[in-house]
Amino acid sequence: MASAHLSPDLLEVLAARRSQARFRVGVAAAMLAGFGSTVGWTFAFAWFAVYLSLQLVEHLLHRRRSDLPAWAGLTLLSVNAIVFGGYGAMGPVTDGSWGLACGVVLMCGGLLNTALTSQKSLQAFAASAWPFAVYLAAMPFAALAVGAQPHHAVALAIAAALIVSCTIMIWRSAARALIAESEARARAEAADAAKSAFVAMVSHELRTPISAILAGAAEAGRAEGATNRASNLELIGSSARMMRTLLDDLLDLSKIEAGKMGVEVTPFDLRRLMLETTRFWAPEARRRGLRFRLEGARLVPAWVQGDSTRVRQVLNNLLSNALKFTNTGSVTLKFGAATYGGPATLSVIDTGPGMNADQVGRLFTPYGQASDSVARTHGGTGLGLNISRELARLMGGDLRVKSAPGEGAAFHLTIPLPVVSAPTPEIDNTQDREGLRLLIVDDHEVNRRAFTLILQGACVEIAVAHDGVEALEQLAAQPFDLVLMDLNMPRIGGMEAVRRLRAEPGPNRGAPVIALTASVSPKEMAACKAVGMNAFVMKPVEARELFAAIESVLGETAAPVALTA
Repeated sequence: MASAHLSPDLLEVLAARRSQARFRVGVAAAMLAGFGSTVGWTFAFAWFAVYLSLQLVEHLLHRRRSDLPAWAGLTLLSVNAIVFGGYGAMGPVTDGSWGLACGVVLMCGGLLNTALTSQKSLQAFAASAWPFAVYLAAMPFAALAVGAQPHHAVALAIAAALIVSCTIMIWRSAARALIAESEARARAEAADAAKSAFVAMVSHELRTPISAILAGAAEAGRAEGATNRASNLELIGSSARMMRTLLDDLLDLSKIEAGKMGVEVTPFDLRRLMLETTRFWAPEARRRGLRFRLEGARLVPAWVQGDSTRVRQVLNNLLSNALKFTNTGSVTLKFGAATYGGPATLSVIDTGPGMNADQVGRLFTPYGQASDSVARTHGGTGLGLNISRELARLMGGDLRVKSAPGEGAAFHLTIPLPVVSAPTPEIDNTQDREGLRLLIVDDHEVNRRAFTLILQGACVEIAVAHDGVEALEQLAAQPFDLVLMDLNMPRIGGMEAVRRLRAEPGPNRGAPVIALTASVSPKEMAACKAVGMNAFVMKPVEARELFAAIESVLGETAAPVALTA
């Protein structure tokens, strides 16, 4: 049988020894000069010649390290230690108790050096350390031979045992630290690789809807019939919604990683939420030829307390994945009633291909998907399930999965949803009015044009301002019914502009202001409210959300307005 070659760890130790060759030769020269008189100059020079020869042999063998058998490398380490320690072992032979003391010091130094230079290989440590351990074990007997008292020899034996034990502990601690560092480096490299792949995937996911928007816009400009134009506009709209979904995932992930994601606990109609969710996904299930079932509907309470937006988001993520990966069979949305005041369980169960243990283990990691082929085959960012689990935990629950190859997958969202009484319906005091006088404040022309396009049918007058300075000038000159205010602008930002508006007397001191922002964190919302803003709309803005915010703030004024998109 062929001899085993050097392991990678042992190769690293030998390579490190080669880089330390000059240091070892220097130490040997110092030992020759310092202890030559102790061990005798003849022996000292002979020992130095042998030690130098060993270093030369090690240097020559290092060139053939890839072909060197493991036993040869380990033998070389042991012989080096035997020769090095032998210099100290001659101390008690040639110079009595003083030589004994010098020899023990030299062996302790050699043993500690072995622990520090052989961290990556247990074999290398054992091969280098055993000669020093044997020499130290012999020192108590050498002490007796030079006339030491028995109790002195016993003390020396105990000290030698402690030195060997401590050296082993030092090596183990250093080896563990090295392994931990290596594992941390591997995890960091894997995370960097995953993030790089994620950035490439996001770039691809963004290019797809952008290409569709550009193509749809170009065709809409050339289209002659209303049907063709409507089709191109629908393409633009669906592509924009795709981009917004991607952006929402990225923003949610960033807020979760920064610890700024929050949940809002309010009463909501769980039956209506589940019914709307079922109706939303039923057409997609029919298109794919799948059965789409709702189980446990009779157990669903009408009104519960929780975050309806986040519950809907998690269910949409789970149902989207289930329909995406299930080719035949069914997808089931199941409600499990809470028992004895415990949490409720909302489950999404599919008959898809299922997952193995390794895929399940990677399922909830950010920047990754169950397998490398998933993004290529089905698209998506791979963020949905990670975000869903974090949202479930923010709501006081958890998201678990049970799956096996060929047996589909079952995701269980378990969250506290205490049953509450239905809230008193609000009385709609909305009154019709001819239109609004609106001021749009945003430093980007595209945004100003987009908001104007959305609101032009509900306004008799729309004015625009590029920043807070222009906004304050116009607000001081004429009254407005409503102000849409971007937060981040040059010269004067949105919050500072509103603070000055509320502080100075004028025709718009009490005019409602809606903040337009790309990130509504709790801290930012509190700051906006503190300066006098009335509501918030998240960018990118959808018409229904903008009109809902306008209805909300105008409904609080003395002369509310009815708006139609």
